[in-house]
Amino acid sequence: MGVLRYLSIVILTLVSGVGAADPSYLSAQGETLRPLDVFQDCDVCPEMVVLPLGSFHMGSTVKEANDARTRFFVNKNIDPTNYHEQLREAFRKLRIDLADPEQGLRAFYAKTFVSRYKDPQYSVNPFLHEVPRHEVQIDMPIAMGRNEVTREEWLACVSDGACDQGLKDKERAAWIKCLNAPDCTLTPDDRIRSRLPNGPHPTGPRAPRTGITFNEMLDYTAWLNDKVGANIYRIPTEAEWEYAARAGASTPYAQGDSLTLEQANFFVVRREEVNGKFVFNYDLGSARELLPVDQLDAANAWGLRHLSGNASELTSSCGVGPHRGLSSSSAYLAADANLPDCKRAAKGGSYYVSVEQARPVSRSNRWPESWTPSLGFRVVRDLAGMPTALK
Repeated sequence: MGVLRYLSIVILTLVSGVGAADPSYLSAQGETLRPLDVFQDCDVCPEMVVLPLGSFHMGSTVKEANDARTRFFVNKNIDPTNYHEQLREAFRKLRIDLADPEQGLRAFYAKTFVSRYKDPQYSVNPFLHEVPRHEVQIDMPIAMGRNEVTREEWLACVSDGACDQGLKDKERAAWIKCLNAPDCTLTPDDRIRSRLPNGPHPTGPRAPRTGITFNEMLDYTAWLNDKVGANIYRIPTEAEWEYAARAGASTPYAQGDSLTLEQANFFVVRREEVNGKFVFNYDLGSARELLPVDQLDAANAWGLRHLSGNASELTSSCGVGPHRGLSSSSAYLAADANLPDCKRAAKGGSYYVSVEQARPVSRSNRWPESWTPSLGFRVVRDLAGMPTALK
């Protein structure tokens, strides 16, 4: 099987009629790649989209985070009054100014030790993880995976012996036995089946690869780097991921002020009163399972799919507490280069969480060795600083 090996170096090409330098990238075969071009480095490598350079506003203000939490309750037909009272009380206990809480929150998170029980991110509003809003310059040219890494792309790594097997289910009795055996390791699919014995478990080749840990994701990027003979593939930082997800938009979603089930795979549930009792209605059109990466009209303006919904995606950035407020993508990459054991930021929501959690700014966190049936990833590829010869 022939393998296309791309060697990319940065060149500057003047754009006719614009009078400014437009970054472009040259492949080993002489193919010129410009912003928003789609390419593959090998026939089993993920499709990549060249991102334009630029800057964006990352994160939320406290007001935006509060509005998102309010909508979270309203969309479920739940009165948000109790939430507002809880938030005010949490701020009062921390002596945070209710009229301008952002400075007080920054001071609170700057402490050496922060009690989880006192932290309003955990006790009242998880969307407060999104603050502060700050400008970030994307100063490193990159290409982002067009899709979440798929099961068939993972299988290529498995076939080369670089990734753990994970494309076949054991019988229920077999994985239960493995679960209790000290010398047996569950594969990614076994893990999902153990968590969802009777639930959805897409096994198609174009479904996202989930059920793997951050460290196993690193196995995949290491394999890609071996394929191309250069250290150019990695897990994106949170800043790179959010920049790609926004695709130049400043609205709550890349698609605008709202998001539909035709555009993204998220979970809709509403509380209804039936015979004097409150019940939850789940039959509101949600898929309630992972979908193939090329299903739905799920691409943003840059052609990147399912950055909202479907599989939640892990980044390489540490994600506990508020944003650091760094000013560049290179600073975010450097900040966590020597922190192997921190909780990594997860982005994009998933098929079983609300539309508010599918906003590009929304974030949670996971330990490097944790996994879930809904957690996957996509890769990023550095476009500058390539070696001058292929291996």
